[in-house]
Amino acid sequence: AAATRCKAALCALTPPRPAGPRGSMEVVLEKIPQNGQIGPMQVVHWAVRVGKPAASVCYEFECQGVQMGPKTTCDHGYEITRQSLGVTDRTHAEIREWSLGFGRRHDYNVTGSDFGGRNCQDFAWELCTFLGVGTDQLPWRQARQVEAAAGGAFLAAGAVAVGCALCSALLGRHGDRDGQGAPADGRRRQRKVCCC
Repeated sequence: AAATRCKAALCALTPPRPAGPRGSMEVVLEKIPQNGQIGPMQVVHWAVRVGKPAASVCYEFECQGVQMGPKTTCDHGYEITRQSLGVTDRTHAEIREWSLGFGRRHDYNVTGSDFGGRNCQDFAWELCTFLGVGTDQLPWRQARQVEAAAGGAFLAAGAVAVGCALCSALLGRHGDRDGQGAPADGRRRQRKVCCC
């Protein structure tokens, strides 16, 4: 009798999980390779699939805007990789409403939010937050990878430029210390310095 009372009290504290469309649904990130590369990386489209495989919906954002359906619109025949991200209690109606709102608020830009627009990877990132599965498991967005690689290249180029400027300045001063000074016509003698 005591066990029955404890079980009844526990049930009273725990609201019943809704059945049907409001129950937990699996959330999966689909990574769909595309025709094209960014440096050494193949371009990869992201889509978020929600629900059981037979009744799941693929949510994605591409140049035609938000897309929803049983399959991705960006399948070019490459192997699609899937990564489970957890479960959501959001309904397809709620996800659809959120997705359409995202499409109204943002224009598609292949370079993504890191370069002033939104792309499929930004959409997936924000949708995962809305679904409550978090973003810790998501891979780096390609725009971030490109930005990091470009940033490294810009830093290296900047270091070379600074090094060249310092080298030129030191060589210029060295000429003055050698007593070469200005030529008789009053112009400063210039020494060509190549740093590459």
